[in-house]
Amino acid sequence: MENIFPKFWVLVMAIAITKPAASIVCNKATSNVENTLKQHLFCNGYDPSIRPAKSEFDMINITMIPIITDFDFHPYQNTMDLHIMYRMTWQDTSLQWNSSDWFNITLLRPNYDEIWLPEFEHINSNLEGDPIYSCTNPHCCLLESGHLICRPKCSTTAKCFPDYSRWPYNTLTCQLWFANRDKELVDEINFVMQEKYTSIHGNTASWCMTRFSSNKTLLDIPGATGRSVLLWEFGLQHAPHTELITLYFPMFVLVMLNIFNCWLHSPAGEKTKIILISLICHFQLLQDLVIKSSAIPGIVMFILASMVLTLLLFVTTLILRWLHNLHTTPPRIIIRSISMLTNNRMMYWFLQTEYLSLGHKPTVLSNYMELRDWTLIVKLVDRCVFVLYIFIYLWLFVMYVPLQHDKYNLKYDRGLCSA
Repeated sequence: MENIFPKFWVLVMAIAITKPAASIVCNKATSNVENTLKQHLFCNGYDPSIRPAKSEFDMINITMIPIITDFDFHPYQNTMDLHIMYRMTWQDTSLQWNSSDWFNITLLRPNYDEIWLPEFEHINSNLEGDPIYSCTNPHCCLLESGHLICRPKCSTTAKCFPDYSRWPYNTLTCQLWFANRDKELVDEINFVMQEKYTSIHGNTASWCMTRFSSNKTLLDIPGATGRSVLLWEFGLQHAPHTELITLYFPMFVLVMLNIFNCWLHSPAGEKTKIILISLICHFQLLQDLVIKSSAIPGIVMFILASMVLTLLLFVTTLILRWLHNLHTTPPRIIIRSISMLTNNRMMYWFLQTEYLSLGHKPTVLSNYMELRDWTLIVKLVDRCVFVLYIFIYLWLFVMYVPLQHDKYNLKYDRGLCSA
């Protein structure tokens, strides 16, 4: 495939720089050898409205290579405007000649109205077709072997179906049908997909086309018989350059703020204030999200779960603050359990770590002073909440926060991209 593509572009450039020929005027003497050859081919009974086949029952194969040169995605309509350049080839045995008899002329450039052209159309999701006449002038060249090569440029619209489950790494699947437009010659004209390409541009835009597949299928149109068509599917990936800055960075800051809050001393006054600020920031972050999807993306689930964890941290802080201010002795079972935990060296070291709070004075662990009130219990719960929140956030991150696309992986490093 890599060898065909450069050769094709050389041929396209050769056709492009060749000046178009003038229209044929039959029964007019000319000294130009090329015009004489065209009169010989097109003025001796050739009819451009008749399909070039030996009989009316013979099938003619149209080999085509579609190249997606550009596209534009419209998010509000979920549609994609496509710009396609075709390379179509077929054989017309009535247009053959021997170049040695015509001063070694091996190529002609007939006008599109002088030769037979296959009629095709692009059918969108509304079952409306864009015929070949909506395409630009299909510049054609004729080889001495009778092979015709035409390259029409067409514009059409495809319907897209978004997948926001991994937003902002969301994807699109766009569909379009390619069909023979000549309803009287449905079985006599066969379009054969030889290759398919997308132009390779930079990958700094918002959307990149990473997949282009073609499958033969039967299209059922209401009120009409089923048609054999080519179903084209395009896979697009969103490149979240902006979202990584405006969403991921604030989200990371809020997570770190909550982890910091867990390490603060529950009776500390600044802990509840920071938690309330974190809740407001979570709510504002959700308000700024604009996602046109009925399904809830994973990143939104992560933010909602973080809000719930922040609210639970606020409630836990109030409960621990109330316990810290109690002047009663804890139940014996609690004292016994705490004593067993403090006998463990790792747990003892864990409880020895100091709080991060303004104005907090370090205290020396004393079994008598700590176990007869609720201070050590509050400290133990604070530490457990800190460890628990770290594990919960790690689990939520793995479950809901996407860091890359997991579908439509590029065969090449770059694909066709558009803003």
